Amino acid sequence: MKNEFVYAVVQPYFEAVRDIFASFSPEKGVKLTKLRKTKFLVDSKVGRGGSHLPHCDSRHFAATRDDGLVMYVAPQLIELPEENVVAILSHEFGHAADHAYPAHFIMPPGGPGKANWIGQEDTKRHRDWRRLWRGRSLDQVEWAADGVAEAVTGRPIGYAGECMIQSFTGMALCVGDSTCPPPVRRPAGLR
Repeated sequence: MKNEFVYAVVQPYFEAVRDIFASFSPEKGVKLTKLRKTKFLVDSKVGRGGSHLPHCDSRHFAATRDDGLVMYVAPQLIELPEENVVAILSHEFGHAADHAYPAHFIMPPGGPGKANWIGQEDTKRHRDWRRLWRGRSLDQVEWAADGVAEAVTGRPIGYAGECMIQSFTGMALCVGDSTCPPPVRRPAGLR
C-alpha cells in the first residue's frame, strides 16, 4: 500500500480530531493551540511487534513522539473501521496534549479515568504533580492519553475486540459477533 494513499485517507480524520483538540478550552481563555503544530507521517515500522498478545502482534496502529509534534500512523490503520480510526487518533492526540502541556492534566489516583486540567498553577499540588508526572509508569502514560482524550471529547476510550483496539463503542470490531464484550478501560500491562 502506498504511503501517499494512506496519508490521503487518514488526513481528514487527523485534521478533524486535531481541530477538536486544538480548540478545546480546559479553562477560560485557554485552548490547546500548540496541537495545531502536530503533524502526522505514515510509517510502515509502526505496528510491527510489541504486543503481549501473540496473535495480535500488529495491534499498534499509531504512535506519538514525546514532544507531541509528530504522530506516526501505520498503513494498516486504514483497514480499521472509521470508529476505531477516530478513537486511535483521539488516544494519540491525548499523548500529544499530555506532552505539549506537561503536567497540566492530572489523572485520577489508582488507574484509568478522565483527566482534569490543573493548568500552570504555581501551587504545591501542581509542583508535586509535575514531579510525579516525570516518573510515571508506561501504564500511567497510556491511561493519561485516554484520560486527556476523554476530557476533550467527552467520551471514554475503551478497548475492544480480540486484540483490544481503541474504540468508543466497541461495535465496529464486533459486527455479527453477539459474544463480543463491550469495551473496557485500558487494562494494566496492555502493550
